[in-house]
Amino acid sequence: MMNAVQAPIALSSRSLRSWLLAFAVCAITVLLCIAWLDRPLAGYFESHVRHSGLWLWLVRALTATAVVVLLGQLFLLGCGLWRASGHRLAPWTGRMLMCSLALMCGLAAEVIFKTIFGRSSPDPAFVQGRIYEFLLLHGGPHHWSFPSGTAIGATAVLAVLWPSLRRGRAFAILALIVLLAAVVVTNYHWLSDVIAGVFLGSLIGHVTVLLFSPASLNTH
Repeated sequence: MMNAVQAPIALSSRSLRSWLLAFAVCAITVLLCIAWLDRPLAGYFESHVRHSGLWLWLVRALTATAVVVLLGQLFLLGCGLWRASGHRLAPWTGRMLMCSLALMCGLAAEVIFKTIFGRSSPDPAFVQGRIYEFLLLHGGPHHWSFPSGTAIGATAVLAVLWPSLRRGRAFAILALIVLLAAVVVTNYHWLSDVIAGVFLGSLIGHVTVLLFSPASLNTH
């Protein structure tokens, strides 16, 4: 029989294998999208959605998501100042703090990977200039696409909230799908950018929850 020391190790090994399998599936899917789907989708949305009322509505909605990032930063800073003044944080802040931390880690990962890959953007690089390339280690204007920061942040927050969600899980997944679809339809990102962002955000959110679990915080 597996003893108490071996059980967590086995569980961790299974979890690692699952993440490695998910990474392999993600990588293959991203490569297939780069080869076959990204450019046709960008061209279709440019031709059929760009000048529609739907496009304008989606752009306004996506612009508003920057407010969520700002609120996360302010919440994290506010909690830090509250603790620095000698006060204790209310229990309800625990999950929100994890969401804010996961969001900030996601933003940091976004900057790092976008700089590394230097991928050209759907709009304007491709739909206007027909530029479709990766300039490794040269991320910058119009080469700041891979992976999607919106996908990373939204999925990281959902991954943190997932254990506490019950009946709302279906609605949360639907809201995430709508948000990510909007990112692709408006040509803010390639489909492959979003897929990679979902994987990275899921990993960041999952790791954040693990690090703040009672077992992980008990270092003695």
